[in-house]
This record gives sequence, structure tokens and C-alpha cells, in this order.
Amino acid sequence: ATTNIFHHGEGLNLRGYSGYLAPQILSDGSIVYTYRGNNAAAVNAELEFSGIVKIKRQNWLTKTFKLTTYLFGDAGIINYSRTTDPILKMSDLRVDAGIGATLTIKKFGPLQTVEPLTIRFDMPLFLNKIPATDKEYCKYRCVIGVSRTV
Repeated sequence: ATTNIFHHGEGLNLRGYSGYLAPQILSDGSIVYTYRGNNAAAVNAELEFSGIVKIKRQNWLTKTFKLTTYLFGDAGIINYSRTTDPILKMSDLRVDAGIGATLTIKKFGPLQTVEPLTIRFDMPLFLNKIPATDKEYCKYRCVIGVSRTV
């Protein structure tokens, strides 16, 4: 009925709609949930602004961790038609935008072969189609995720 706070960077990657059933109201008044489908399209953009604050001195902290901050925007649509339908039916466009940060652990001491671990904290502050439980398009929402879509 509402959005979730956990997100994994896969699929459409609409961070503001993570864990949401995304109902689509059809012309006959029935409701179809568009949280999954076989065909979809999405655009995800991030504008990093980590370079504003630069750490010039290299130490163990900068060699082990990397902090990245960014503005983001996501937009996507998804197919909700059944296999028996003669035409492809796409959901309404869903858009979110906000600010986020990632913390990447680059080194794990003696475990040098371990891949870097990235933990994300995103705040999708704007949604263009709000859940029924929300009252505002712009409000504080947060999403915590593991990994970052490349």
C-alpha cells in the first residue's frame, strides 16, 4: 500500500517506488498492480557533487572508504498486459527525484580478494504518482540499499 525503505539496484531502479505495488486504474474501474512485468523502460540519472569537498591528504580512511553524494532522478513505465491481450499495455509514467549518498568499503584488511561493498542511502523527495497512503508529492522519504547500479 506504500513505499518501502529497502531497495536493491536492479530492475527499473525507481528508488521512490521501492516495495510499492503501484496500482494502475483501468478504464473499467478495475485495478492492476504494476510492480512487476515482462517489458519495461526506465531512465535513471545521477549528478555527483562529491568534488565540492575534496580531501587532499591520503590516509587509511580515504584508502578504505569512499563517500559519494549525488542528486538523482528516475522515470519508468512497465507492461501490465496479460499474455492473451492482443496489444501491449503500459502503465502510467512514474517519476522520482531526490538526493543520495553512497559509502563504499574498498578494502577489508586481510580479505583482499573481497569485492568492494557499497551501501546507499537515498532520499526520494519527489514522486509524481503518490501512494494512496501519502498526502504530499514532496516529502521526506528514505531508501537504504546495497550495491549501486552501474
